[in-house]
Amino acid sequence: MNDKEQYLGDLEKTQAIWNLCQVDDEQRDDQWTARFLGSVAEAAFRCGDPQVIEGPDGFPYFQLLLPEPDTQFECFVLDKMKDDFLLQHGLGVVINPDRGSPDWVFTYGDIVNFHLSGEFYTPPDEGAGNPGAETIEQEEQVLVGQPAEDVLPAAARRAIREHLLRLGVMEPKVLLMKRNKAGAMVNELVFDIKPDQFPSEEQYQMVMLSLGWFLPRHYTYVSVRGTDLEGDFQDL
Repeated sequence: MNDKEQYLGDLEKTQAIWNLCQVDDEQRDDQWTARFLGSVAEAAFRCGDPQVIEGPDGFPYFQLLLPEPDTQFECFVLDKMKDDFLLQHGLGVVINPDRGSPDWVFTYGDIVNFHLSGEFYTPPDEGAGNPGAETIEQEEQVLVGQPAEDVLPAAARRAIREHLLRLGVMEPKVLLMKRNKAGAMVNELVFDIKPDQFPSEEQYQMVMLSLGWFLPRHYTYVSVRGTDLEGDFQDL
């Protein structure tokens, strides 16, 4: 899949990741996590065979494995991969899945977050809620528009659109809504997805939950019922 020029990883960070991966799971604390995330993006990895596998959640992941000692390998570097092909092809990343239990799993949304902010995880906004279906009260004042590139990149829009088309949402649409929650203004992505588009409420909820894999974890997203926002949606 990589048709770009040869990657060059940071060997010190590669060694740091190798050392961290020798630590037993029960000893991997917050400090371990901070050191891992601080090194993983620029470390040198080799790819698995096949390069892309389907995870237990049904989503595609590019396999990155630690290099084998004294063995030549094609180098893959996460910091370069994200813009070269991960975002374009809608891929997450799994680190060392060959060890039985992966050392780390990045969703596509984690890769999007890294692309946008340089970090894989961002603390949620104060007052942000959980993804789901909501009803906006008639008297509630909200601002609506389209999510900018620094909120929802074009590649992510395409990946979500293709995902929803596969699930039977024939005209996927989105808008960005700013509203007051608990005294704080928060942004929410709103998808034009309704329960009557699916055979059951359970399938509708499954589709809504699946969208979280494509979005940074601090994002709030909803499917709003009973409002007059129809004219504000635009195609993904």
